[in-house]
Amino acid sequence: MVCLLLGGAIGCSGRVMTGPTPTPASLAVSLSTPTVLPTLIPQVLTPAPTHTPAPTATPAVHIIQPGDTLLGIALQYDVTLEELYQVNGVLKPELLLIGQEIVIPVPGSVGRPAGDNSLAVIAPTQPPLPVKVENAARYQTPVGSVWVLGEVFNSTDQPIENVQVRVALLNAAGQELASDTPFVALESIPPGSRAPFGVLFNTPPNEVIDFQAYVVRADQAYNYGSRYGQLQVSDLQTRQAGSQYGVSGKVSNTGAANVSGALVAITLYDGQGRVTGFRQFALPNDQLVVGGTTTFDVLVSPDPSAPTVANSSVVAQSRTR
Repeated sequence: MVCLLLGGAIGCSGRVMTGPTPTPASLAVSLSTPTVLPTLIPQVLTPAPTHTPAPTATPAVHIIQPGDTLLGIALQYDVTLEELYQVNGVLKPELLLIGQEIVIPVPGSVGRPAGDNSLAVIAPTQPPLPVKVENAARYQTPVGSVWVLGEVFNSTDQPIENVQVRVALLNAAGQELASDTPFVALESIPPGSRAPFGVLFNTPPNEVIDFQAYVVRADQAYNYGSRYGQLQVSDLQTRQAGSQYGVSGKVSNTGAANVSGALVAITLYDGQGRVTGFRQFALPNDQLVVGGTTTFDVLVSPDPSAPTVANSSVVAQSRTR
């Protein structure tokens, strides 16, 4: 068995090590159950409880004014463009809106310290909203690397964005040995929805037996309705394609504004509701006019140690133009 990362597809072989979690309560779109493959019985380890990190220094918030540029903002606050991107996600100059809030990081709060194998936690504008990691699992590969897959569930009544998770590998004493801070696969998460994430530790320490994952950043998405389009997924078809899982369908712009940068996130779940694979990809036609429709047909690779895909979800998202 080998670890796969093809065309954005995430899946890896080995043992799954995690405690049982409930079947996801809310999925964007549920797909039909594919042909069942023989089930492998994984070794079960219970992940450490999640927790809320201690508050960090509060950065400034810049309100976009006419004539503002990203470089000018960076120079004004003595930060780099890379630091702005790490805090806010990749900002596109042509998509900046007057009145939009840009988070300015505390100097030195982002980036990778010399000799450190973990990213510094990005300081949020306020403590993270009460959202949580669910259905996470750790997969050990035959070559020694480790995948941690999971998803963030937005249990609030507000849309959120800039959602970042901290994933740490632990030893038997609960001490942290390695960590990373990925963003989820979607720019925003509407109320009651989910977004997957994944971290690959290529050379984890030998003492790793457990993990923990918790949200360190989740900002309220202001002006959500005017910034994000309304996309609908339909005509979904699923199939088992050898060791992979095929998904095809249509995405339509059902909103009142043209959209750009349309992408899709597909999440796969095993019989216990754990995330066993996901894929994020841009649509072939990522700019849809009002009423426009485009199709997709992709393969997603679940982890071979949990090959039976019991459920799946598909979410499409875009920005307005």
